Amino acid sequence: MKSILKKLISAAAAVLASAALSGCAIQYGDGLLALPSLPAEYIELQGEIDKVLETGAVSAAAESGSNRQSIQLVDLDGDSETETVAFFRTAEGNYLIKAYKKNGENYEEIGSAEAVGLTLHSIYYPTSSVTGQKCLAVCWGIDESNNYGMTVYSFTDKGMENILSVQYSGILVGDFYGDSLDELCFAIKDQTGGLMTLRVYEARGNSYELGAEAALCSEARSISKMTLGRYKEGEKAIFLDSVAYGGGYVSDVITLDGGTLALKNISKDLDSGSGIRTWRAVEVFCQDIDDDGIIEVPAASSMMSALYPDEKYKLSWNAFSEEKTDQKLKTLHMSSDEWYIEWPENWDDRVVVQTTRYSRMVKTVFFAMPDEYTIDSLPQGTEANTLLTVYIFSGDNKEAYVKVYEADTIVQKDGLLYAFALGSGAQGRYEVSAEDILEKFTRIENEWTLEVY
Repeated sequence: MKSILKKLISAAAAVLASAALSGCAIQYGDGLLALPSLPAEYIELQGEIDKVLETGAVSAAAESGSNRQSIQLVDLDGDSETETVAFFRTAEGNYLIKAYKKNGENYEEIGSAEAVGLTLHSIYYPTSSVTGQKCLAVCWGIDESNNYGMTVYSFTDKGMENILSVQYSGILVGDFYGDSLDELCFAIKDQTGGLMTLRVYEARGNSYELGAEAALCSEARSISKMTLGRYKEGEKAIFLDSVAYGGGYVSDVITLDGGTLALKNISKDLDSGSGIRTWRAVEVFCQDIDDDGIIEVPAASSMMSALYPDEKYKLSWNAFSEEKTDQKLKTLHMSSDEWYIEWPENWDDRVVVQTTRYSRMVKTVFFAMPDEYTIDSLPQGTEANTLLTVYIFSGDNKEAYVKVYEADTIVQKDGLLYAFALGSGAQGRYEVSAEDILEKFTRIENEWTLEVY
């Protein structure tokens, strides 16, 4: 272990030297191992680390988040000088945290804490003072059912003090109000009734205390994603996407009232507590879908999925406010195939969708239903009523397939070729051009987040 650490330190020194020559700056959360910039300092720090390793402990790194190194440099007290925080797992299986401060030529320990957890999940350094003082917030995996807990430590003259411990289902850390202080936001599940609540803790002096809370909709079972964004011009909200009881997904939009910690859930029904108007069958989360700076909430927009299963991929994107719900646009969101298309404004609910999967091709057909039909004889896509076909080709003969199906290429990426062909039905009432389709088609880029819940 010592030899590995020495090699990492040497490698870090080389990287730092290279960065200095190139004019780049390395942040503590971005490198493999963040260490001081002078060779003499490496030796002193290594000596402190060796003392811990000699007890049988091993270095420990977080499994997610932006601060995953076992050794991290952070300005904890806001004096523009970095302190060192190191993470270990002891011979007994517990986690050990050590914090050091440079004092002349030596390092002195300024805090130590030991904790029990199944995993070291993620690490945050929330700013808790206008002078730049930071706390250490450590997220632990509690069990194998994706339950987590956070312990928040404050650095004082007495060392590291545990100032907050919370079990949670989802977490969001950030400066919600632009006052340079970070809030800690948790989605917490009541173990008795199963209902979920959003709680926001704010920095107060040398502690974090509960500032406000709001109940989530009754359908929310477990958190998939939490986002801070604007729900209308100049006003922020916390958007929570959840797996729903009974299947599918729902969202909660909880506003931050006037820059205070007064929370209000504007997406759930006030009487029933239901968030059913945000329900959708597919795993699609809140986002600024139309690039207007406002976060929209997806919801199922078709009632035809019992007849045509692929109709469940039709989504309505809504902007919520206290006064109204504003539908911004509709999409067909084929997340599993990594694409979506904005629904043309002149296409109504009689345009339905069917997808067929082959070994080297996925074929999605948009066709218009007749004015009259029976359940016993459901219309299918034909040459006359087909408006659009979107293809995904794979394998070595992708370009040949494009020619065979007389399609136009949209994009090639990751071994897949996306193409489309307009049908003869795309005229008159449902007229759409090739230019329209190219403009409305979007390939979904996988959103690789560092936090996984």
